[in-house]
Amino acid sequence: MIRKTRPPVLAAVTLALALALALSLAACAVQPPGARAPAVSHAELLSGERLGIGRDAAPRPVQLTAVNDDMRAFLHHHVPAGLGPTRTIELILQALLQDGLELRYDNFRTYTAEEAFYAREGNCMSFTNLFVALAREAGIKAHYQEVEIPPSWTVDGDTWMYNLHINALVKLPVGEQVVDFNLGDYDRDFQRWLLSDEEALARYHNNMGVHWMEQGETERAFLHFRAALGLQPYAAHVWTNLGTLYRRQGDLAAAEAGYLHAVAIGDEAAANSNLARLYAQLGEAELSAWYRDRVQLFRLRNPYYLFHLAEEAYAGADYVSARQFLLTAIRREPGEHEFYRLLGLTYLRQGKLPAARAQFELAARHADAAHQLRYRNKLDLLVAR
Repeated sequence: MIRKTRPPVLAAVTLALALALALSLAACAVQPPGARAPAVSHAELLSGERLGIGRDAAPRPVQLTAVNDDMRAFLHHHVPAGLGPTRTIELILQALLQDGLELRYDNFRTYTAEEAFYAREGNCMSFTNLFVALAREAGIKAHYQEVEIPPSWTVDGDTWMYNLHINALVKLPVGEQVVDFNLGDYDRDFQRWLLSDEEALARYHNNMGVHWMEQGETERAFLHFRAALGLQPYAAHVWTNLGTLYRRQGDLAAAEAGYLHAVAIGDEAAANSNLARLYAQLGEAELSAWYRDRVQLFRLRNPYYLFHLAEEAYAGADYVSARQFLLTAIRREPGEHEFYRLLGLTYLRQGKLPAARAQFELAARHADAAHQLRYRNKLDLLVAR
């Protein structure tokens, strides 16, 4: 699922700057210096008048999980009636991914269940829409579930991606089962929560808003963002996307108002980043610096960004800094096996073999079966030394 507009581009940081900010930002003011009230009201942002769009305009109605006759026939052909829920789920997945549709993954395609059925492709939300639709048609109680997966950074460290992923959760007589397009990347330790169908529809509209904004279709993008906010008015990330839409049209006052509202209701990280860039464009150097520092603080609080910094330090043979970043990351996210792996390699580079063994053992303890074998092989090599 596309949680934000294009990941905010942030200034690359050096290791020294990252360490310095970790000490200095604790004293950062609660409110930015010289803050001003938004010049555009929420009602005006949503009216569409500043973009020449009517108040009553709306995107075409959609039903995410509607099932037609072709889909019912497909289901009946591949999934015999009268099976238990576990076997029914297995056969639906087999039909979707293997001997039926052979659904292909495309992160930039958000479809309803019906659209995904005919297109035979789509992103995580498209797949989930189709699975939930067919599962419910087969009598299975399937629900939408949102999963917060670890953010990632580009190799150059200048792009911050914050992702929320959608999959399905099936309630079984005993326990529950997660159904995911890419189950290999799913971890039950990830934070997750159930979504109502209305909340899932809001995320669909947000995705479509991003899609049409990237296509230069301003009116379509706006209508989807407005529909999403009509369903979930406190969705901070959608306000950020709406602000970006206005910024791309050159309406900086409306963009500022959208970003400020996203910060006010959810301290949205991307909104802070976009405000830093907006105020720099407006020549408001002090305000720009304040928001830029807040973005850096968000990053340094995130264990996965600290891991990214540790990777950079390790690649530069700065093992002392790598160790510091990793120990802090582990304190904040003790269940991530990759943190222990890199710490083990860091100790290995420093010649601290017992400490390296201890970290690889911890990595194996927190890893899945495939990774455990990898760590056991590393431990065997250490013993051989």
